[in-house]
Amino acid sequence: MGKIDLIPVKENELELLHKMQVESFMPLYEKYHDDCSPAIETLERIKKRAAIPNRQYYFIMQDVDRVGAINLGHNDPEEKHISFISPLFILPQYQDQGMGYKAIQAAFELYQEVKEWILETILQEPRNCHLYEKCGFVRFGREVVVNDKMTLITYRLERNAPSKEG
Repeated sequence: MGKIDLIPVKENELELLHKMQVESFMPLYEKYHDDCSPAIETLERIKKRAAIPNRQYYFIMQDVDRVGAINLGHNDPEEKHISFISPLFILPQYQDQGMGYKAIQAAFELYQEVKEWILETILQEPRNCHLYEKCGFVRFGREVVVNDKMTLITYRLERNAPSKEG
């Protein structure tokens, strides 16, 4: 498997991003039927998120192929040391090849100033949980029951935390 690169998504590529997101998340939507699924997110909502100054969509590239995408950024423009990953997806035909792991490592490299990473995932999806735990994330906070089939959990990773020695 080749190197993974994160390439910023341009405004004229948002429709392609939307199509890829729907394709990637539809199996989970069909399984859980949750109202917050990225599979049913509108193109307009993606455009609004893409316009937020402190957030950026990236295509996950393997050589010349777009294999997925990731959205990274800060909810608070004044706080550059905390970043959120939402969403992260790999197209179905590229899943289970280590690309999610490599994409997260590339995000860490790209945002070296970030000390704390936060994301949410589905508790009932052990592959997702395994990926984030392999990257060093730990469960944090409370569980949010979305419906009788699905619970969201939060993961957090602290990197290069300042020394607590006085």
